[in-house]
Amino acid sequence: MKKLFSEHLSKVLGSVDGLMKKYNCEELVVYSGESKVIYLDDNRYPFKVYTNFKYFAPVLNNPHSFIIYKSGQKPQLVLFQKVDYWDSQPKAIEGEWTEFFDISYYHTLDEMRDVLSSNLSNTCFLGEEVSRFKDFGFKSLNDQRVIDYIHFARCIKSEYEVECMRKANKIASIAHKAAEQAFLSGASEIQTHLAYLDSINYRENEVPYENIVAFDESSAILHYIDYKREKFDAKSFLLDAGASYNGYHADITRTFVKPGHDAFKEFITAVDESTLNIISKIKVGMNYEDLQEQMHLDVAKTLSDFNFMNITADEIYEKGYSKLFSPAGIGHYIGLQVHDIGNTLLDEDGKLIGKSDAHPFLRLRKDIEVGNVFTIEPGIYVIDQLLKPHYGKKEFNWDTIDQFRSYGGARVEDSVYVKENEIENLTRPYLP
Repeated sequence: MKKLFSEHLSKVLGSVDGLMKKYNCEELVVYSGESKVIYLDDNRYPFKVYTNFKYFAPVLNNPHSFIIYKSGQKPQLVLFQKVDYWDSQPKAIEGEWTEFFDISYYHTLDEMRDVLSSNLSNTCFLGEEVSRFKDFGFKSLNDQRVIDYIHFARCIKSEYEVECMRKANKIASIAHKAAEQAFLSGASEIQTHLAYLDSINYRENEVPYENIVAFDESSAILHYIDYKREKFDAKSFLLDAGASYNGYHADITRTFVKPGHDAFKEFITAVDESTLNIISKIKVGMNYEDLQEQMHLDVAKTLSDFNFMNITADEIYEKGYSKLFSPAGIGHYIGLQVHDIGNTLLDEDGKLIGKSDAHPFLRLRKDIEVGNVFTIEPGIYVIDQLLKPHYGKKEFNWDTIDQFRSYGGARVEDSVYVKENEIENLTRPYLP
């Protein structure tokens, strides 16, 4: 990983060199962020590092810290380490990657101004807590042009970033298998969630997003997180949950069913085949929205094959009925953020592409490029809120719909890495 990180950091700094030249900036300061106090309380929310900070270095648990970079110089990593017996402090930074930084520490917030350059008039600042720095004399605080430049660069992943996501997928796959076994053994939703965390030794605030642990009808709520505590005789289980490595994320969904429910098992297989079919269509230069259309073609075929409708697959697609059963987008960029940044950026100057009129929930509409990493996650659900306006229509086979309603729905999600001559599935080596 040392060589990969060195190449990654060179890519990042090269990008920063470009933006500093373009926007007449001599120095960039990136602030890690602060732990937020709960309103009218003295407890704190879990600390989440500013995303662009961990783009430079895998430092995840150090609030009040800085990365300072001047073009052509070795970047500085200035870490805050309070001398305190009330609160535990971050561990000392270690790892092969540290040799690429000049690392120093400071110990009280009163010293903060002293660790920065004496003259900040040509220094651009990036970080969440702008108000703390408004009187420091920075050239700019979160200049949107600087942010767009970095976010556009983040759309193309380095080999180091991809390797981190491979490792994150491997970790998440262990937890997915543990959760499946918990479900099959009769555990409740909350117990299944805890089995997921326990299998990879995670605290709840360490997963990249709240686990979706949905039994039966709850699978039709796309972002279901209201884990039931009581046990019940659940038939099906949709798990959308990830893991992280060095700040990079995995986002995986699988759907399971207990023995004896053959029709829904075949239905899950059809959704899984759609995931792989869509991935097989990916080509460099095609627009990501084309994959959304392929999903709806697949959904229409599945609805026809399983007799959800009394019309043909072509008619289902042409009339837009597939959107009633599959309202979500086919996927999104993934990396330092689960829904990674840059989905709408067309260039480094911040030119944007708008939302799709046909698919308003689709996050990503750009042309596919070498170096992209994104998810593919088709799903088919019985969502009464969407079907209600169509009750009574003879085009719908309401008996079949009623049969599948109690399972909620099925989704299968992988992450893929776009190479020059290959599409690498980052998930399947670890989880079928």
